[in-house]
Amino acid sequence: MRKATLLVLALCLAVSPLSAIRHRTQKTTLTLHALVSPAIPKEKTTFWIGADRGTGCSRSGMYGVYSSPLDVNCRPLPAPPQVIPITIRREVVQCQLEGNGKVYTVGCTAHWVGSSCGRLVPGDTLGAEVKGMTMWVNAPHSGNSGKPIRAKYRILDVRPVR
Repeated sequence: MRKATLLVLALCLAVSPLSAIRHRTQKTTLTLHALVSPAIPKEKTTFWIGADRGTGCSRSGMYGVYSSPLDVNCRPLPAPPQVIPITIRREVVQCQLEGNGKVYTVGCTAHWVGSSCGRLVPGDTLGAEVKGMTMWVNAPHSGNSGKPIRAKYRILDVRPVR
């Protein structure tokens, strides 16, 4: 009898964390309203220093069908080092979305011009799916003028509406 009680207790304790994990991995569909959506441009410049060493070649010989082998004499030419600036630009977007009595703060980083990460238009009503700490937002690309896209955001914070 005692072993059966301990077994039931162990199963109950094991099932609770599993249900929490299962709940965390399910997708939830929401309808949200965009509140604010600031974008912070960031830029980083690094310098690549390299030397472009050319060669100075002189050759002698005859050209034609019955020619002797060409003698080629190449020597490296000294060249000044070249400094080439490489600039990496990105945009960090943080949005606040309201829905289901909660305010979600989400963020993403756009590394290139055609990235689906972008600012949301405040006041827009958007569809979204949440799974774990990831939110996919269905919004028009470039505000209201673009085709609808599905942008992926990280959930940074969730708070109840005041």
